[in-house]
Amino acid sequence: MKKEMMTINKLFDLLDEWRNLPAYQLERRADIFFAIHLENIIEKILGTKIDLIIPEFPVRVGEISERHPELNKSFKIDYLTYVKNENKVYLIELKTDQRSRREKQDWYLESASKIKVKGLVSGLIKIYNATNQKVKYNNLLDKIEKIGWIERDNKTIRNLNIEIEPSIIYIQPLNKENKESIISFDNIIKALSDSNDLLTKRFIESLEKWKSDTNKE
Repeated sequence: MKKEMMTINKLFDLLDEWRNLPAYQLERRADIFFAIHLENIIEKILGTKIDLIIPEFPVRVGEISERHPELNKSFKIDYLTYVKNENKVYLIELKTDQRSRREKQDWYLESASKIKVKGLVSGLIKIYNATNQKVKYNNLLDKIEKIGWIERDNKTIRNLNIEIEPSIIYIQPLNKENKESIISFDNIIKALSDSNDLLTKRFIESLEKWKSDTNKE
């Protein structure tokens, strides 16, 4: 147990230290720790139990761009989550740096929400038809099929045109404006505070540090 804790501490100590370096991107390394706690975070803070988490969900640019409807390129949403019994979908964006919010990215997310699930799935099918990464996209389509958003018959994929309009959630260090669409690190710390798990406790310690702006002296 002591050796295990030493390893956990070393891992988070490195994240705590290296986040202060100019080229180190904490978000890419720390996202797994947010991911393993995401179900608990959403249940405690939003009062709903999610049934599915899809990381790096691809949204086809052509579905939201009037100027370039032919584009099969995609931007990625950190986590798409689905609540089956409430028919809710959340598009969740993780920011470990308060300053990394960008208007263009906000626009992408808002546009993705407006086309609803049916638009997201339509774009996904078009990307699948155009991509060479069929195996990985088949794995994603398997998940989409299991929750009833598509039907597949041999090589045919049918979009079931689900009319859910996703809600957008940001996970970020601070929520200065008290917006309902933002889950702050303080919110997460409170939600996880009753855990006795060693990794969770150490994650909370680092969240306290990650609230501070690394660009301030």
